Amino acid sequence: MEYVAPEIMLDAFHCPICSTYAHMNWRWLSYHRNSYAIPYMASSCSRCDEDTIWKVTDFDSQKTPKTAVILYPDHGESPQPEQDMPDAVKMDYMEAASILTKSPRAAAALLRLGLQRLCIHLGEKGKNIDEDIRELAKKNILPPAVIRVADTVRIAGNNAVHPGKMSDDDVDNIAGKMFFLLNFIVKKGISEPKEIEELYQMMPSGAREAAEQKDAKARENPNQQ
Repeated sequence: MEYVAPEIMLDAFHCPICSTYAHMNWRWLSYHRNSYAIPYMASSCSRCDEDTIWKVTDFDSQKTPKTAVILYPDHGESPQPEQDMPDAVKMDYMEAASILTKSPRAAAALLRLGLQRLCIHLGEKGKNIDEDIRELAKKNILPPAVIRVADTVRIAGNNAVHPGKMSDDDVDNIAGKMFFLLNFIVKKGISEPKEIEELYQMMPSGAREAAEQKDAKARENPNQQ
C-alpha cells in the first residue's frame, strides 16, 4: 500500500520503528495545561508495541495537538530504507532522515550524495547524476519516467548547497520526497533484478540452458525474426 507518513494524533500510519501500517494508541507523557512544562506524547504501535516519542509544538483552538516533531526514533517521518539498499547509500539515507525536520536543506544534500553512490553501485560513473540516470534508463534498469524525478533531486541537492534558483519552501518540500526516490531506484535497480534471478535459478537446469542458447542466438542475429 501507499506509504502513510507519521502525523500527530493520526489513528494509523506506517510505524517509524517496524515500518508496518498499523493503528496507533496515543497517550500523554508530560503535559500541564496551565504551566510551562513541555508537552510530550507517545504513539504506541499496535503491531510492534513500541513507542514513537513526539514533542508537541502547537495546539489548535480546542487545545488538541496540531503540530509535533518526532524525537524517537531519530529517522523521524521518512520511510525505512529498502532492504537491499547498499550500506554506503544507507548511511547517507539514515543520516538525512535523522536531520530532515531540523535541516531539510542538509538532508537534501545528503540524499543527493546517496544518489551518486547508488548510481556508482549500479555501474555508472557517479560524476553527473543527470547522465547516470539517463544511462540507467537506456539500459532498462530504470523506467524513463524516473529521469524527471531524479532531475529534481539533482536540482534540490545543488541548491541546498548553492541556493539561488529554488526557494527554501521548495527544498523543504522536495527533501522529504527524495527518500521515496532512492527507495524506488533500489527496488527497480537492485531488488527486482535479484528476485527475477532467484526465480530463474528455481527453473529446471535444462530449461535454463535452452533459454540461454536461444538468448545467445538472438544476440548474434538481432534482425532475425
